[in-house]
Amino acid sequence: MKTKFNTLKIALIALLIVSCSSNDDSSGSNAVLGTIQLSGQDTSSIGDALIVGNVDADALNTTGTSSSVVLSDEDTTFVNGEPNLVNFLNAFVIVAAEFSVGNNADVQKAISMTILKNGEEFSYVCSTPPTSSADNTDCGTGFSVDKSAKRIVFDNTTVINVDSGTILTMNGTINYN
Repeated sequence: MKTKFNTLKIALIALLIVSCSSNDDSSGSNAVLGTIQLSGQDTSSIGDALIVGNVDADALNTTGTSSSVVLSDEDTTFVNGEPNLVNFLNAFVIVAAEFSVGNNADVQKAISMTILKNGEEFSYVCSTPPTSSADNTDCGTGFSVDKSAKRIVFDNTTVINVDSGTILTMNGTINYN
């Protein structure tokens, strides 16, 4: 699973940085689906809220697992399952996953998140239970991905900045269609 999780992190960052497409088959609605409130040291650099405008609920092609959902800002849409960034200065992509027993995953839940703020990249991860590939950071019991109810809950969810080691706490509920 460590290899899968590392591959997921690498794929997300690569897609976030270099994703391009000329197809107009966009799944983005540019509607606000919810807000994730942020707290922690990094909020002085990244702000204290992420406004979710788009969700890719069928993220198998992007992430390699059908257990994940990808969230993005209002300007970042999904074209053929890939994030399509238009604003390389200020954007975010969150891969949120909750695995069932049948998935044979070493973790039950995981988050990989990249935030671009004023052109600077901030990357965060967590897993439940904590693993070395997630910098031994537990997402917490309040994080859930319910694909049936089409709801992602961040309730005192903790992620770690992979570069600085600072903890960011996330709170909010995202409902999608």
